Amino acid sequence: MKKYQKTAIAVLSTMAMLLTPIQAAFADEAATTTNPPSQEVQAQDAQGIDLFANNPLPGYFDQGFSAPIYLTGGVKFTFTANVKGTYVFQVYDMNGEQKGTTSVYAGDYGNYSTSFPKLFYGYHKILASSPDGRGNVGSSFNIIY
Repeated sequence: MKKYQKTAIAVLSTMAMLLTPIQAAFADEAATTTNPPSQEVQAQDAQGIDLFANNPLPGYFDQGFSAPIYLTGGVKFTFTANVKGTYVFQVYDMNGEQKGTTSVYAGDYGNYSTSFPKLFYGYHKILASSPDGRGNVGSSFNIIY
């Protein structure tokens, strides 16, 4: 009976060692990491870039540029109109170059949305303006990316 127990323990411990993750054995596997090196994270933090931004990211009309966000495709904006008129959304890259503009005419109070048919890649900032240009209290929007 003791021989069977020793064999069973040996088999279980061998299986446990085979199933545990180990260091990459090949150079190309070691080079492909999913986590950025600490220097890269520090550089992005120094630029004021939030690596863990919310999606949707809230923004406010007539308050200047949004925080930089990393876009990998289309962008949609949703908001509740509390002023009638045209709401404008502009996308800028990190060099300050305008990459796109879209607008929505709100003829009544309520929920509206708009999106860019264009795809964006990389870090961008959003600039949004309301019809009255004053950024009334509660005049916010969501950036869905």
